[in-house]
Amino acid sequence: MDLMDINVHGGHNKYTPGAHSLLDELTEDRKVKSKVINLLRAAGHTVYDCTDEKGKTEDDNLVNIVKKCNAHKVDIDVSIHLNCGRNDKKGDGDTGGVEVIIYDKSSNSPVAAAERVAANISKALGIRNRGVKVNPNLYVLRYTDAPAMLIECCFVDDKDDAKRWDADKCAKAIAEGIMGKKIEEKKASNIKAVVEYMTEKGVRCYLNVYAKDELTKCSGHGRYNQTLTIGTDGARNCFLSCKDGQACGKSHCKKPKGTMLHVRNVKDLK
Repeated sequence: MDLMDINVHGGHNKYTPGAHSLLDELTEDRKVKSKVINLLRAAGHTVYDCTDEKGKTEDDNLVNIVKKCNAHKVDIDVSIHLNCGRNDKKGDGDTGGVEVIIYDKSSNSPVAAAERVAANISKALGIRNRGVKVNPNLYVLRYTDAPAMLIECCFVDDKDDAKRWDADKCAKAIAEGIMGKKIEEKKASNIKAVVEYMTEKGVRCYLNVYAKDELTKCSGHGRYNQTLTIGTDGARNCFLSCKDGQACGKSHCKKPKGTMLHVRNVKDLK
């Protein structure tokens, strides 16, 4: 799909904190908002964070959000909230669920994206899909220039929702719904860094470096003794060779001979 310009914001702020019960709306919508923004930006979209942290009344908060949103020409505005009103703190075995609210169902409205978001969250969290609803009276939906959706991710006062809640899963479901495509999961790796070096014969080579806690003791040499600190904080120690600098043939145990050029964190290479 084409790359989009997108506004995303979390609802409320510390002065008007929203719903609070088994879950805290302000805390959780900020987690989701930040993750959604990161996922969309990683996919190449231009994303603006229009969250308001300064408005000291509900009206000021809404006005500030809309002002921020309308400062950018975007394809869609996304407002992230958590719902309340179930008052089911003990749990009745039935989830409250997710719903997505839009201004109307005109041709300009993000109906398809809203339907995808609702379905994705329902599936990801295992909660009821309450579907897409129309409400032209909600301030953000009414006054933003771009088509908008307001997502009520789950109910803060429903035990069945709360025990299924996962902000990261919810954020991924939202991002995928907005884009209309799956986000590829990167396979976890215990490789922490890549050492680039020049051999004595002038050949440029690369060596994978593994974290100590993800290595088992080498049966041939018993322990590792040559360390290389990765990262500016000096907190991560990685290992290039076994005892006495000998190589046992395993990938973690190949001591480079020659000139060290660079050490790069794998996360910075992705």
